Amino acid sequence: MKKTLAMIVALMLMVSIVLAGCSSNGNNAGDSSGAGGDKPIKLVWWVHENPSFVEANKKLIEDYKKVKPNVTIDLQVFPYDAFIQKIRVSMNTKTAPDIVQMFGTWVREYAKNGLLEPAADGAALEAEVYPAAIGGFQYEGKVYGVPHEFNIENAAALRYPKMFKEAGIDKDPATWAELIDTAKKLTKRNGDKITVRGLDITSNDSVVFYFLALIQQQGVDFWNQDQTQVNFSSPEAEKAMQELVDLVKVHKVTDLSKLGTPEEPYMVFFKGQSAMTTAGPWTIAEGHNTFNIQDFDYMPIPSYSDKPAVFSAESGWGEVVSKQSANTQAAWEFVQFMMKNENASAWNLRTSSIPANKHVAEDPKYLESAPTVKAAVEALPNGRWIGPLADRDYFFKAINDTYAQIVYDKTSVKDGLKKAEDDINKMLKAKQ
Repeated sequence: MKKTLAMIVALMLMVSIVLAGCSSNGNNAGDSSGAGGDKPIKLVWWVHENPSFVEANKKLIEDYKKVKPNVTIDLQVFPYDAFIQKIRVSMNTKTAPDIVQMFGTWVREYAKNGLLEPAADGAALEAEVYPAAIGGFQYEGKVYGVPHEFNIENAAALRYPKMFKEAGIDKDPATWAELIDTAKKLTKRNGDKITVRGLDITSNDSVVFYFLALIQQQGVDFWNQDQTQVNFSSPEAEKAMQELVDLVKVHKVTDLSKLGTPEEPYMVFFKGQSAMTTAGPWTIAEGHNTFNIQDFDYMPIPSYSDKPAVFSAESGWGEVVSKQSANTQAAWEFVQFMMKNENASAWNLRTSSIPANKHVAEDPKYLESAPTVKAAVEALPNGRWIGPLADRDYFFKAINDTYAQIVYDKTSVKDGLKKAEDDINKMLKAKQ
């Protein structure tokens, strides 16, 4: 009996060893190494083809190799359109990468379908990132990725100080009324044709973001309580849309002559045909490098009311970890390495992007290195996540189409907004 008992104990020990070995080959095969072991690990990281992003990512990999020499990161770069398609096709297969660079608007859909590995310390990550930036990476109380840049397209504008001086304007507008008055003084015409736009808010992004911001700055929201439907039938929404229409039809500080052409408002600005143009801070680098223009700066846009200048913003680019990864812990450790203040700051400076990391944005040294973006950085605390758009392109097109139809007298503000509201809500319901 003793011999039999000994054999049973030995057999149980062998089974426990086998089971332990099997558990290390599951979804978290590299977890023990990711936690500090020296077992070789290879992580595949997919990114889109953005030159500054790619170079900054390569530098991060070099720095990480010094910390975790056992981890090899295979950076795979794809053209933007092919990248989007490749993610859609591969995320539910064994060919999925370990880490993917995703735009915040995409993340919820992949999380909803169980294709992403949530962060183990989501609450800690939330505390480090601005709400507007982390919003798109959250789903049902969990964090599924980390944004590294803040996709802010409003709250500030490109402007030419020289044009201000020539018009006798010696200070930035402090109220919305002063903004309109300044725009009128800056607008130049040749007969009925505008030759220099005083204030241009006519890009597809600006129309939407400022429409939403002007609603919010009146103290209301454009979503219902559970963010399943939009409300554009409120008096505040109608007033916001009318204000944007009035820039063209009443104040006549801009026009829609470039609508539907490849010439974006920021391009018009860098040709000297606008004095102030709302645009994201990414256009600053475009002005310096692509257009070789240096004599402009970036100014804050005042609130539409006496309430804070809150605004809606999309989550920017960040990293997510695939559920298919065999090394989820090791993958998340690399993503968290990117979030360390010194690494995040270096990445933002190399890519000329606005920090999603609060500590980086609030560090005086960051603004010393990137003084031009001061207006954008100071606006970050007022950012609110734009919400679950479901189909971003559809959402934006519905609002832009409505804006153009109102300007061209094809519909009223009330009727146009009601149609946009109905169309968007049908889309949102279909996507739920």
